[in-house]
Parts: sequence; C-alpha cells; structure tokens
Amino acid sequence: MAAARRVAADLLAPAAEATDRAGRVPPAHLDALAGAGLFRLSCPPAASQSDTRLIFEALAGACGVTFFVWVQHHAPVRMLAATANAALRERWLPGLCSGRALAGVAFGYLRRPGPPAVVATRVDGGYRIDGEAPWVTSWGMAGLYVVGTRLGDSVLFFALPGEAGPGVRPSPPLALAAMNASCTVRLAFDGLVVPNDAVIATVAYQRWLARDRVITAQPNPAAFGIAATCVRLLADGAPDAAEDLGRELATCRARAYALADEARTDDAHLRRMVESRAWSLELAVRAATALVVAAGGRALALDHPAQRLLREAAFFTIQAQTPALRDATLAQLTLRS
Repeated sequence: MAAARRVAADLLAPAAEATDRAGRVPPAHLDALAGAGLFRLSCPPAASQSDTRLIFEALAGACGVTFFVWVQHHAPVRMLAATANAALRERWLPGLCSGRALAGVAFGYLRRPGPPAVVATRVDGGYRIDGEAPWVTSWGMAGLYVVGTRLGDSVLFFALPGEAGPGVRPSPPLALAAMNASCTVRLAFDGLVVPNDAVIATVAYQRWLARDRVITAQPNPAAFGIAATCVRLLADGAPDAAEDLGRELATCRARAYALADEARTDDAHLRRMVESRAWSLELAVRAATALVVAAGGRALALDHPAQRLLREAAFFTIQAQTPALRDATLAQLTLRS
C-alpha cells in the first residue's frame, strides 16, 4: 500500500491533467506501477481484498485514466491463474505478473440484452469469431486480450494477442470526454479463426450472468478515491463543504464495504449493494461538482483538477453499468433533486 501511495503522490497526481489530455497513458506510469509490484495484485498469492481496495482508491484518486488502464489488467490475470489451460498460463502469466506485459478485456457486452455482439462458431481445429466489441481499452498498449464470445448457451473466453491482422480490425481511437488517453477502440472480428488452445474458459451463459450480477453490485473503490481527492482539495477553499462531504464519504464507504464483505448473494442483499454503489457514484459526482463550484471559473481550465475529476466521476457512473445500477443511480439523483 505504501508503494502505491508513493507512485500516486509522486508521479500520477502531478501529471494527471497532462495525462488526461495525452493520446495515451505514458509508459512511465505503467513502468512505475510494475516497479512497485502492483501488476501482481491478482497473481497467486493474491493481495487481500482490503489492501486491494485501498490501492485502487489511491490510484483512481490520483489519475483516473492510468488507474482505468491498469485495473483492466487484473481480470485477465485472475482468469489465467485459474484456467485449466496450462500452456496459456505458462505463456502469459509470468509477464503479466511482472508488468512486462499489459492485458486488456473485451467482454462487457456479454451482459447486454439482445443478440450477442460477438459470437464463436466451431470450425476444424478451433473456432471462428465474428462481431464487434464496442469498447476495447488499451489498444496499442496491451499485448494480450481476453475476449468473450457467445456459443449457443455458453460463453467462451479466448486469449488473443493485441494486434490487428486478418479478421481483426480496430477503429481509430474513440474521442472520449473522459479517459481519452485509454486508447479505447471498437474492435471488429470478421472471420477470425483461432485454435482450440486459445480457449481460457467455457462457462454456461446463465451462470456467467449470475456471477456478473454479483460482481457489478460490488462497490467501486474508484468512486471513493475520486471523492476523497475532491474532499482533500476542498479543505482549503470550502472547509465546511469538505467536512460534510468527508463525513458522508466515511459513512458511505463503510456501508458499501460491509455489505460487500457479507457472504450473501440473495436478491434483497444484492439490491442493497446496488443501492450502496449508486450512492457512492452519486457522491463522487457531487463532491467533484462541489470542487468545481468552490474553484469558480478556474475549474474550467484544463490544467485544473476539478473539471477532470468531475468527468472521471461521471465516467465511473456508467462503467460496468447494469439496468439495476442505472435505475438505482437515477433514483439516488432524483432523491437529491
């Protein structure tokens, strides 16, 4: 945790406005995270949940886009650590854990209703992949992607190299209001044929949805990190607002993590978790808005942190959004109006 705070304070936070306006996250940022051992949080033996939350908060509060690129890395690491495909695990895991390689993901679209966005079809010796992943982060930075596809009633996850070629066509980087340095693209698959040994895991779709429902109800430490940074910056110019928001932040954070730490997945508990997550997201936006108000016209300058923090807070309100979370967040906003 101390190493994460040093990188956040000494490197990420001072450069956050410049990084926000850059075309990509500076390699030096990722190198510093790797040097601090932060690429191996999810590698066996994985860091404790409490330590991971604190590290996520520190990095997200310092530089949202560096955090976002880095945090995507950990889901592939967890999946490769758990896969029965020993060849994939041995090929990729050492480099990913050391930080010599960065991983990305393409599977959030699996939770969307309607026709599957990316599908797999069995062919001799492997699978054919077709469709479009609408949001793929770290293109040009990540060496490996975990790509989720539908095959009938199952989900197949593939390990694919992060490079264009026959059957893989990235769009130009998307112009985004926040996280623009994340090198996010739309990624089209057109008859990409991959071998059987590229499969990381096969999961029944309904089982994946049930697991995803629990994951997306979990609190997002990034919201607490952003809110905490706003409270700290507010303390000089608007101490009363900082004090009030700080108290609310402590209460919200304690409730969210307490709910998440209960070993329950029943509907009523998940609903409370979603409502708690919605509160934290709305609180981060409100804290950033307070910082804009307190700073006045200065807050609109691109070299001022207030406008960046507000855009980052807005981004996390829709990242990994589900219908239940959207409804809960809208209800939270309506409650405040």
